[in-house]
Amino acid sequence: MEAMMNREQRRATRRAKPPRRGAGHIQMPVNMRFSAEEETWMMLIPTQGANQFLDGTADRDVWHSVMGRINFAIILGDNHFGSPGDEGSEALQAARLVMRAVKAHGDATGSWSMTNEQHGVVMTALTLANQMQKMCTRRELRDAMTDMMGQLEYNKRADAIKDKLDART
Repeated sequence: MEAMMNREQRRATRRAKPPRRGAGHIQMPVNMRFSAEEETWMMLIPTQGANQFLDGTADRDVWHSVMGRINFAIILGDNHFGSPGDEGSEALQAARLVMRAVKAHGDATGSWSMTNEQHGVVMTALTLANQMQKMCTRRELRDAMTDMMGQLEYNKRADAIKDKLDART
């Protein structure tokens, strides 16, 4: 390939810096196309998880599933539905506080459960999340998912490692 380039082109390729993020890295897509049935499951699994908290059969993984859905709904709401101080946003923030209290209780006692009042707050937030998801386009959902994943500490650390590797090459 290099033999087909003229002298200036060869010099330019030697001087060129590799593109930030991507040199040698294969990135997985943020979200892929999914069927209507899979979209329904995306809505049902956190709802079933909230019911497990009411039954007392939930665990940390269920907590992450429900909390992830609430965080996704908060970002989606802030980006596309109203202002941060409106009624829907307050309901989502209240559900986030309930889930934090459930986590603190679960970590302290080992029992992952919630009261009927807490369950009502969480179910209201999950219902709002489902309604927002139905009204959004796939691009809007992708952007909200990208924002949510970008805020996770693990992804920030992984991106910093990738950037250091890209800087070396």
